Amino acid sequence: MRDTAEIVLGLLPADVQYADVRVVRRTHEQVLVEVDGPGEVGYDDSLGLGLRVVVGGHWGFAATYRLDPQGLDAVVRQAVGQARAAGGGGKVSLGQPVTTRDTWSSPMEVDPFTVALSTKLDLLAATVKEASTAGPLVQQIEASLDFYRDEKVFANTEGALIEQTLTESGGGLMVNAGNGDDLQRRSFPQGVPRQIRGQRGDFATAGFEHVLSLGLDQEAARIGSEAVALLSAPQCPDEITTLVASGNQLAMVLHECAGHPMEADRALGTEVSLAGGTYATPERRGTFRWGSPIVSAYADATIPGALGSFGYDDEGVRAQRTQLVKDGIFLGYMSGRESAAALGAESTGAARADGWQRLPLVRMTNICLEPGDSSLAEMIADTKHGVLVDTNRGFSIDDQRMSFRFATEVGWEIRDGKVGRLLKNCSYEGVTPQFWAGLDALGGPDEWKVHGVPSCNKGEPLQVAHVGHGTVPGRFRNVQVGR
Repeated sequence: MRDTAEIVLGLLPADVQYADVRVVRRTHEQVLVEVDGPGEVGYDDSLGLGLRVVVGGHWGFAATYRLDPQGLDAVVRQAVGQARAAGGGGKVSLGQPVTTRDTWSSPMEVDPFTVALSTKLDLLAATVKEASTAGPLVQQIEASLDFYRDEKVFANTEGALIEQTLTESGGGLMVNAGNGDDLQRRSFPQGVPRQIRGQRGDFATAGFEHVLSLGLDQEAARIGSEAVALLSAPQCPDEITTLVASGNQLAMVLHECAGHPMEADRALGTEVSLAGGTYATPERRGTFRWGSPIVSAYADATIPGALGSFGYDDEGVRAQRTQLVKDGIFLGYMSGRESAAALGAESTGAARADGWQRLPLVRMTNICLEPGDSSLAEMIADTKHGVLVDTNRGFSIDDQRMSFRFATEVGWEIRDGKVGRLLKNCSYEGVTPQFWAGLDALGGPDEWKVHGVPSCNKGEPLQVAHVGHGTVPGRFRNVQVGR
């Protein structure tokens, strides 16, 4: 792979002003078990390269799985031809040159690709069996494991040469219960869009040890029972009240209210025709009140084991921590080299591509809340009337990332400082700065946890990124729920 990258750079014509090449081998194993046995067992392996060039101040890009001499010649001709076709007079600014030469691998205790398939199937079968003990109202169970390995070589005309290996592991459980009049769902450890088959649950940049730490088979009976209990639970009330959200649920709120709007390419307008714009416009940096003074948020691709962690992004920029919100004030963005230069800054190392055949885009890494000094138990005890919600079920948000509505799989009423009845079909809505301004308590460091989400979508053609969210429980005052 390294030799291939160097050969491609050696084939570039003299008028290329800048180029980078990524050679990537991606391996993906998926194991899924349902009530009636294995549903899917898949193994995918792909190898190819993507080449970006700048000629005449314009970009060209091409990708290929053909790594023979003829294929390499063709990919160079295509990328260069594309850039030349745009004509001269363009301008691409990338900031300071990237010249790093390094090798990096993600931490791992047990290589998941060496664990026997029978071991994985046995774990999932035991999980499904436990979930099915909830009785005949359980209509569907899916338990799945997914493992990824990316072996990547990055090289550019500025002298960089970086070799990385990332291994990711995760799994989860989904139970659907129905009684003919209603259908309810419970997921563990966290929810994902229903249309995604497999790739659900919690993921980490780690080995098989992460899967074992989830306790899928140990929690399955509880998850099944809760799915059945929701069928007869009362509806979430329609009222303005205090909302207590688990760290699991806040992960998705943070993802949509801070992660996407604070990606620099979106702020520069490159997603307006596809996904919309953002309230986090450049002139608001340092002055816009995003939330209450107790809330601070950051992006950090250096957290060991987190799903959005790596050594270097797909432009060769070192992973780093970037403050997004401090004491409630919006400060800045995640960025790649070009978007950072357009904002008069240096890249924060957040340019990533979904495989060798895609261009690097600005993607969130690990978007995290700084913990507070409270706890979930203290928040509940100090709440006279409210709703506790957990596990995201769905959401909608406007094209500026301001007005939103989230639905959760499960909720509980809070009365006089105690958790009361189970509630179904819980939802809540708000406007981003108003909602976060109502935050008056955050869990402490002991409750801080990173949740790995393998299904963040962006771009056209669509790219899927693996991201993480470090969160704690939080309490929000005066929130509309249940409408």
